[in-house]
Amino acid sequence: MNYSTTTDAEGNFKITDVPAGNYNLSISKSFSDGNFTETNQNISVTDNLNLSELKLPKAVFLFSISEITASSVFISWSQTDTNDFREYKIYRHTSPGLDETTGTLIYVATSISDTFFTDNNLFESTYYYYRVYVMNDYGRLSGSNIVSAKTLFKNLIKNGDFELFNSSNEPTDWLLENDVWFVSNQNYQNGSYGLRGERNTYLVELGPGASLRQFIPYTSLVAGKQYTFSFHYYVENLNGTYRLTVALATSIQSHSDIYFYFIEGPSSTGWESKSFTFTAPTLNQDLVVSCYVAANIPYNNGPWLMWLDSFELKQIE
Repeated sequence: MNYSTTTDAEGNFKITDVPAGNYNLSISKSFSDGNFTETNQNISVTDNLNLSELKLPKAVFLFSISEITASSVFISWSQTDTNDFREYKIYRHTSPGLDETTGTLIYVATSISDTFFTDNNLFESTYYYYRVYVMNDYGRLSGSNIVSAKTLFKNLIKNGDFELFNSSNEPTDWLLENDVWFVSNQNYQNGSYGLRGERNTYLVELGPGASLRQFIPYTSLVAGKQYTFSFHYYVENLNGTYRLTVALATSIQSHSDIYFYFIEGPSSTGWESKSFTFTAPTLNQDLVVSCYVAANIPYNNGPWLMWLDSFELKQIE
């Protein structure tokens, strides 16, 4: 036998003509943003029964996703207040039709104050939907609203922020033609490290063509799609002039296939950036990102420093 009713605005309700016996009383409330709360308890009916207080657990709210990369998202939610908490269950799906049956269980938190999770190893440029359920020992207590996020396109330049390096402070995934460049935490535009170039001589050209370079498989780019190539640089302690050449081409010696920069001037006042957007052509050979620098400094006026950081090559919508 099933009996159902809806409460009034004060939360009061009455169910009449209920035969004596043992029952399960289920109470639920849904909210406009999609979250809900519910509770169940066993009751015994022998006469008129007055249930003076029935408290629903606080519905959890899943906050908007803000920390998004090409392969991860960070999600967080409000804490429940139920006394019989057992766990939070976090489900993920690739469409908004998300519940416990359609979604994939990706995380279980057994502490009531554990209200955040980073979902890793995701596909780039993909929509993901998330929902949190609160459980006790007997089942579900509440469910959150559904939030979604689209992962970013990945950076095709590996270690573009120079956060990874070997025991000689040489950046991984990059090829060096000389000992001028090394990773340092003394200056950086992003993260905790930058790439430092240093010379004491009054006239030096670090090259020719590619004192620093990295090859990018041509299969990584989709012909006809738009991409943005960008980087940051900073020149300091330079009493003279410099020329920085940064190229994205199909050959170290050719700086005209896709993109190149000649940057000239005195010392920078801080970090500066360059960005270029292009439509990928049909390629049949790998691309190379190459950098070299020349400086003209009056005699005995060294040393001078150049910093590079945040190299990115990403597809855009």
